[in-house]
Amino acid sequence: MGRSAGLIALGLIVVAAAGADRVGVLFAAFSYYLSGKTGVDWFSRSGALMGLVGAAVTFRLAHFYQRALATALKEGLVSLPREIELGLEPPKSYVLLSYFGYLTGIVGTGIWGYGDLLVGLIS
Repeated sequence: MGRSAGLIALGLIVVAAAGADRVGVLFAAFSYYLSGKTGVDWFSRSGALMGLVGAAVTFRLAHFYQRALATALKEGLVSLPREIELGLEPPKSYVLLSYFGYLTGIVGTGIWGYGDLLVGLIS
């Protein structure tokens, strides 16, 4: 994979990961609305999906980042000391997206466990 192809792939992964997290949050909001209208507990189920999306996004992002670092080292685009530095201090966009993935998973787990109580409490 060339340098420009690697950068394009990294950009696509970041956009897809951010989009997946947003879809999880929007689905939770929509299911909260449905829970209130239908009386069926869709909100807790959306929490399970949010937890899954948060975990999937975080693991995929970490896998892609490590693979991109390994490819850059093999192709001579980065030196070993620079790869170690990038491994220890990843770019801010990677860190921010990772934290957003963690947060999505944590909030999703809370909704999954207590969503039925939240709908009853707020309604």
